[in-house]
Amino acid sequence: MLSLLRTLARLGASVTLTFGLISVAVAQENQVETLVVEDSLRLEVLPLTGSVNAPQTSQLSSTEAGQISELTVEIGDRVTQDQPLLTLDTRYITLQRQRARAELAQAEADRDEAQRRLSEANQLSAQSIAASERRQRESALAAAQAIFEARQADYALTQLQLARHQVRAPFDGMVTQRESNIGEWVNPGDTLLTLIDLASLRVDFPVPLSAYQRFEGAQLEVRLEGSDQWHSTRILARIPLDEGSRQFLLRAVPEATLDMLPGMAVEGRLQLTGERGPNVPRDALIRRPDGSVSVWLARQSDDSWQAFEQRVEIGSSHQGEVAVNEGLAAGDRVIVVGNERLEEGQRVSLSDD
Repeated sequence: MLSLLRTLARLGASVTLTFGLISVAVAQENQVETLVVEDSLRLEVLPLTGSVNAPQTSQLSSTEAGQISELTVEIGDRVTQDQPLLTLDTRYITLQRQRARAELAQAEADRDEAQRRLSEANQLSAQSIAASERRQRESALAAAQAIFEARQADYALTQLQLARHQVRAPFDGMVTQRESNIGEWVNPGDTLLTLIDLASLRVDFPVPLSAYQRFEGAQLEVRLEGSDQWHSTRILARIPLDEGSRQFLLRAVPEATLDMLPGMAVEGRLQLTGERGPNVPRDALIRRPDGSVSVWLARQSDDSWQAFEQRVEIGSSHQGEVAVNEGLAAGDRVIVVGNERLEEGQRVSLSDD
């Protein structure tokens, strides 16, 4: 009887151990979600740092010498094209214009008189006036006409000089510097005002030359310093820089109207089309403390799936997808969900199989 009880106890322990092992095996067979790797077109995102620039910046000066008599703008004023900004003393040139106008009127009268005398001679018969007299009157008219045209030019010159005593805005913009004051004497070429065009600001970025040949289909987004909002742009030009820099200048205009000023720092991200290759979701990557990166692969053995860790070399990322340069090939099944606590060779159950 005692022997029978001992035998039953051993059988019970064996059954308990068997059920325990089965429970452990079931517990260790994690359910995971996988993704079959495919070669797809990669998008490389190149971070850039640039600045805001104005298309037009003019240091305004006068083409005439003189004393400033009127200054109608201050720093920070917005002006429109052809708006008067500064005027020189015009008293002297105004008097010169009056004299030129009087001389023009006199020359016009002399020409008209010479024309009348020649017309009179032409109406008389050859017996009434000598041929030499007719030729003399023709010469007098020609001389009077030449003097009249010279006086016209003199008067037009004084008109031009008078207009040049006023400095006008060459375009819409903002006055950012004022180097002169009322009463000061200025000479041609002296910088009086600085005007910047704020209507169509652009952004400039230095870009490595390695990106130049891959520019087809490229897209540039920008954001202002301190902002989280990215904005699309319209690329204007790719401008070569000096050879030593190994860069070219990328110039663009934001599609949206942004609150920018020249000199502001701006961030950019340039999306370039790269080669085809494997990409994986960022969640599939396991980053180790030593800096290495790996993924878990699901491989089928007989009727079961097992997890195996695979070290990879990654490249650029875009919208949650990371390019894998080494370690993966098309057709590999990467575990993307449930990869947090896997062990090498562990059996897994695929929710997507």
